[in-house]
Amino acid sequence: MSVIPDAGLHGLADDQTLVSGGSVAADACPLDARKVTVRFGQVTALDGFTASIPRGTVGLLGPNGAGKSTFIKASLGLLQPESGSIYVGGLDSRSQSLQIRDDVGYMPEHDCLLSSVNAVEFVTYLAQISGMASRDSMQRSHEVLDFVGIGEERYRLIKSYSTGMKQRVKLAQAIVHDPALLFLDEPTSGMDPQGREEMLDLIRRIGSSEKTVIVSSHILQEVERVCDYIVIISSGKLIRAGETRVLVAGEEDVQTLTLRGDHGAIASYIQALGTVCKIMERGDESDRQVSLLVSGCGDGKAVFRLAIECGVQIRNYRPEKLDLEEVFLRSFKGGSNNGD
Repeated sequence: MSVIPDAGLHGLADDQTLVSGGSVAADACPLDARKVTVRFGQVTALDGFTASIPRGTVGLLGPNGAGKSTFIKASLGLLQPESGSIYVGGLDSRSQSLQIRDDVGYMPEHDCLLSSVNAVEFVTYLAQISGMASRDSMQRSHEVLDFVGIGEERYRLIKSYSTGMKQRVKLAQAIVHDPALLFLDEPTSGMDPQGREEMLDLIRRIGSSEKTVIVSSHILQEVERVCDYIVIISSGKLIRAGETRVLVAGEEDVQTLTLRGDHGAIASYIQALGTVCKIMERGDESDRQVSLLVSGCGDGKAVFRLAIECGVQIRNYRPEKLDLEEVFLRSFKGGSNNGD
């Protein structure tokens, strides 16, 4: 049985929760893929793909054609892998796909709405398709429309809605049956800045309610803000996975070093520094300033002593701190497959 906490929806009493029957085991791993291979003719879409996706809000990242959509379809039993297995909440995607789909919500990137009905009618219809009784589906639809921020506009035809309002309705139809697992594809697409902030807050709240929310987005800053865990796919293989906070923390004993001085002095300093530290990367350069990525510098005393001897200024020396975009780009240059 799955619940959305009372704090998640507007208009509910303090002791009220929304409950619906769920088929996915609460204590099972939300999504576990083992050595999954899917081919379309000569094209290998998933190539021995292995990943365990934890409960919470998870970012699913990768370039176009990486295998993200194939992974989702195979997880739902819409595609049969050539080899390997996928378990969703303990259920086998090969033999129990109907039970899996009963407890999954999906918010597609493309427009999936019926323009000739209003939001209440549309969300109620989707609730009934999911197996809810007519009376219950109407009440539930109003509750989730309140949650996503659709007010009296819910009685207008959907064709009159802005892009941002349509995104909210798409989220409402994805959660109306209270699924344990949600797939959100570009959830903030086309929304204005305020609408984006509100959508991200909704995603955070859903993810904190014992749900698993898998977010696929090209806006990496937003993924970094709302996702607790990141999975990066390329060419059908797992490239990197781990907790967001660990991935953006950078490698242990790696520092960012920014220098300022004459070209000759900087060149002498870098040559001397290479005898006491490992220079991993030489980054941005301006007229009199250079950035380095270094490791193995110990307590850092030699870094400052050599700067004095060579006549250069150290403008910045701190442990490496990445953003998700840098993590994403570095993942395609090689490195660990695991951020734990």
